Amino acid sequence: MCIFCPDKPPESVKAKGAHGAQQQAMLSKQNNPYGFALGLKDAPCKEPACCCISALGSPCGLTACWARKAVLEKYDGGVDNFVCCQGYIGKQCCVDPVTYCPGSMLGLVLEGCCCPMLSLSIARIHLMDKKQVRPDPCDWQIIQCSNALQLISCVLDLAAMIYDPLREAAQLVGLIVDIFTCSVGGCMGAQVHHEIKLDANNIVNHPVVIGVPVGHPGGAPANEEIAR
Repeated sequence: MCIFCPDKPPESVKAKGAHGAQQQAMLSKQNNPYGFALGLKDAPCKEPACCCISALGSPCGLTACWARKAVLEKYDGGVDNFVCCQGYIGKQCCVDPVTYCPGSMLGLVLEGCCCPMLSLSIARIHLMDKKQVRPDPCDWQIIQCSNALQLISCVLDLAAMIYDPLREAAQLVGLIVDIFTCSVGGCMGAQVHHEIKLDANNIVNHPVVIGVPVGHPGGAPANEEIAR
């Protein structure tokens, strides 16, 4: 399904609630000038051990807790600057995430364990914000594929309530969705780990992926497409 889903960003985000806000935060970074050092689709081959460990730790929130703490410590002054969802999720009904547990390690753990995949995505968006990194093209394919699988799973769950023989099919698709989600978590954890590892001594920007102003010998800027 990822193969057939386009790798272009959508014109707008239609999802509502926390996931919609998270996707909007990522969409707003599509014009950032830099790319990730390691693409999501390359993570299993380039960081196989980290990818497997991150996938196994995704369901219980271990990967999210590590990623949130690591990104805060490397790029934003440490856990003292933690706020719930790091400000990327706006007020939902009467709940305003930024007011909960600021600077608290306990708050970080609760966020990671209660909303593991959302928290892991927040860590990655935070890194993108600090390093001016644009979303990986594979992100848009993964989001569309995940949405399609979730929709199929919901339809089968509803149908199984009416027609009992569909129960096993619904459970099977549910397992596929869970495995897909864990594999995405593994790739995201490996991508974040790879970026932090490369920045161990000095924070460096990776290949420029969109046009940026480049000066001529005479000093006048010109727009050129740079690819390294």
